[in-house]
Amino acid sequence: MRPGNMMHPGDRIYLSPKHGLNPAIPVCFFCGKEKNEIVIPGRLKNDMEAPRHAVWNKEPCSQCKEWMALGVILASVKDGPDKENPYRTGRIAVIKEEAAKEIFDNIGDSRFAFVTDEAWDELGLPREDVG
Repeated sequence: MRPGNMMHPGDRIYLSPKHGLNPAIPVCFFCGKEKNEIVIPGRLKNDMEAPRHAVWNKEPCSQCKEWMALGVILASVKDGPDKENPYRTGRIAVIKEEAAKEIFDNIGDSRFAFVTDEAWDELGLPREDVG
């Protein structure tokens, strides 16, 4: 399949002998919630079953797209070794782009940033749902 998980003429899905189409509902990389989509990978390496609750790409869900249009999404994470995909603690905030550029030296045009719990508290961001 081509980037973006879009089917094009000539693309094929090879059925898994054990799992058939092997469907899964993808999870948004940014907010961690299920997307309103179905992934049909078919046969995977070693004919394994498709993970049912997993990130399949970094395309934001519809809610995160809306938030990114408003500003920059901040996701609270535990400090740890995996800087590309750290453990999310469940808190999300959206701040204006101007504020993000003032707070973060290297945010650039990014619409998303991980913020450790310690930095989250230093910024005075809420720990409870406010919206």
